[in-house]
Amino acid sequence: MSAVTLRRILAALAVLALTIVGASRSASAGEYIDPTTVEALLYPGESTDIAKAVGTADIPPKVDVCLLEDETGSFRDDIANLQNPATIAAIFDGVRSSSPDSQFAVAGFRDFGDDFVYRLEQSMSPNFADWESGVNGLTAAGGGDFPEAQYPAIRAAVDGGFGQGSCDFRADPQVSRVLLVATDATFHTGGAYGDLASTTAVLDASDVTVIGLKAPGAGNELNQLATATDGSVQALTSDGSNIAEAILAGLGNLPVEVSMSSTCSDPISTVFNPQSQEVTSGDDAFLTETIAVSAGAAGGTYSCVDNVSYNGILSATVVETKTIHVPGITLTPVTDVNELGFDLDHMVTATVAAGDSGPLAGASVEIEVTSGPNAGVSAAGTTDAAGQLSMTWTPAVNPASLGSDAVTAWLLNPAGERVSSADASKDWVDTTAPGAQCVESVNPHGKKKPTAPAKGGQAQNQDGFYQLQGSDVVWGTDTLQTFVVDTGSGTVFGPFPVGTNIKYTESADDPPSIGKMGSANDAVAHHIIGNGDAEVHVVDGSGNVGTASCLVPPPPM
Repeated sequence: MSAVTLRRILAALAVLALTIVGASRSASAGEYIDPTTVEALLYPGESTDIAKAVGTADIPPKVDVCLLEDETGSFRDDIANLQNPATIAAIFDGVRSSSPDSQFAVAGFRDFGDDFVYRLEQSMSPNFADWESGVNGLTAAGGGDFPEAQYPAIRAAVDGGFGQGSCDFRADPQVSRVLLVATDATFHTGGAYGDLASTTAVLDASDVTVIGLKAPGAGNELNQLATATDGSVQALTSDGSNIAEAILAGLGNLPVEVSMSSTCSDPISTVFNPQSQEVTSGDDAFLTETIAVSAGAAGGTYSCVDNVSYNGILSATVVETKTIHVPGITLTPVTDVNELGFDLDHMVTATVAAGDSGPLAGASVEIEVTSGPNAGVSAAGTTDAAGQLSMTWTPAVNPASLGSDAVTAWLLNPAGERVSSADASKDWVDTTAPGAQCVESVNPHGKKKPTAPAKGGQAQNQDGFYQLQGSDVVWGTDTLQTFVVDTGSGTVFGPFPVGTNIKYTESADDPPSIGKMGSANDAVAHHIIGNGDAEVHVVDGSGNVGTASCLVPPPPM
């Protein structure tokens, strides 16, 4: 027996003393788990090991106890001490304090030639009154020769016999089945008595453990049975006055299987090593739990519970609460539109947070424009106290900068591996119309004509000589196209390069037309006749259109 177990048994006996004088029964303090709570920050793909201890009660949680008592004459004083009401209660309460789902049975044996070989006093029952009645039904008589019929009585206690029922152990695999054999005599063997091998076979078939309560005079057979069934032998005094202590000590040496399970689900997984462990009741089991976060897990806080089972019985109270914070990354703004040439700077901000734990400072982050007109722009660093890292870029103002930038931010784990990402996009657009002007220009000989008065001439160019001008922030002048639209007929002339000189004549009587004016060396390239005023349209490479009016007077009537 381990020192820990012995200390716990002594503590249980102290509880029994209180019980005998009327104190209330209490649950065993031996069942526990340490730690009771685990909180960790784990990156996607990371894991951590948690060492833990699991305590067990002094007696397994579900035990069937059958007391097989020597009822020969030599055991008279032992039976008398056992039938002390305080002792009957001490045994029952001592077992129940650690094993609340325990049951009890009582049987006795004498010998062939006596009035019985084996008899059942009380079959398995959870009730104290039945236990008390069974103990009080024991008597002492017979047993003329020294050895007794322990072997056949043990087999009958398991399977029934001699016209009597068995102790009726529960078949539940969670139950620890224990046969307490109390005697002060050696065992008859051979013939109808059987032997160690035949008796052990019956015990093993029903998974029954023998605890020997060995009074002075008993032989080595109890030791052999206990060894064969993973039980123990406890010494009784000559009058059996220590039987309560001996029974509790024996039950405190039973094997109990401690196993772990978890409610954790993806992305949190747990593995226990070992998954289960058999220890002596009252001792601690030690195991290691590996907690892992799946690769690609979304950031957040995940909670789950580890449960302890004793002999397959899930404990409602021995649990460990687990809180795992997983860092995740976001990128803002997710989408945005900038007018190229007027809104040139753009900034994206990566934020790293670990669920309920909040922003994560000092996390490694990389940001990059992965495709688009500004592909290759990047930044790297660690997050500030707000869990943020930003990147700003300013594109060149030219047509090559138009389009959509795809941006990705990566969260790196402490090993420098990318474990999480977030995406955003940035559209660089040109929706601004180019500037358009219809500027009074020279005649075919390159001589400037005077302009008409602003009001009297209604701001009209009296002779109709104009230069077509246009400009744009994004597109170069050489890429712009200019058109002349006759507002009277809707006829469109062009396209013309920016800077083209024209003469426009308004005539309601003539069909719209365009022709050369002068020689190839003349300053004016085209003569356009329209039914209304002229309007210049300037079109850039994005399809934006700017307009301006070229006002000329109609011919005199």
